[in-house]
Amino acid sequence: MSGKKSSDNLNDSGTANAAILYLLFTLGFFSWLLFDTWVNAHTLFRVVGYWGDQLELLKTELFHLVAYTVIGGAIGGIINGLRSALLYYGTFNRHYFWKYIAAPWMGAALALIGFAILRSTVAIFGGDGSNAAAGTPQFLANFGLGALAGYGSKDVFIWLDEQVSKLFAVKKPTPDVTGQPQPVAESQIQSGKLAVGATATTPAKTPEEEGVVVDQVPAAGTPIDLGKSVDIVVAAKSDGETPPADG
Repeated sequence: MSGKKSSDNLNDSGTANAAILYLLFTLGFFSWLLFDTWVNAHTLFRVVGYWGDQLELLKTELFHLVAYTVIGGAIGGIINGLRSALLYYGTFNRHYFWKYIAAPWMGAALALIGFAILRSTVAIFGGDGSNAAAGTPQFLANFGLGALAGYGSKDVFIWLDEQVSKLFAVKKPTPDVTGQPQPVAESQIQSGKLAVGATATTPAKTPEEEGVVVDQVPAAGTPIDLGKSVDIVVAAKSDGETPPADG
């Protein structure tokens, strides 16, 4: 009974079909939205009550740049979702259904975040962040970049993690693990969101010192970035024999 249930979860063609139909529907919606934005119809905004001068704000080049980026990100996420659903159709697992539901919206959000970061970077380093003379090539470029961000969402997440690490690097004092048994020391390092680096050994001076950390790099209390490594030196039993005393 449990084997059949597991098999159903790994080959759920009904859920796969639902995911594919949903993605095809959203592909049609965002394709229509792209055309609707291009011709300045802005139908959705009219439906929610935007008229007159409010619609004029939606005809600016900045709005079009943002809209093309977001729509491109959504379409990129949809295409990636369709590719994944078709690739794993024979072994589709219903537990991943929400991944496909979120694909368009996650792609749109990642594209918008990327657009904001790149745009602000240009402005900060002396570029023109206004894009006052943006034309069709720029609109198409933003749509393309958005589509790539949505399609390669996994890589975008990795890139964003790197940016967060660079911008918000947090330092903390290196914990003092000397005098601790090796397993305890390693656990203490890892619990501090640091990595255990190289482990060297040195002959123990006493039997009680065997297996104990006797030195570390960086030294205890040294500021260190989260995720960096701490090297340790562990006292080990000497292979040599202690020579007999004279007499």
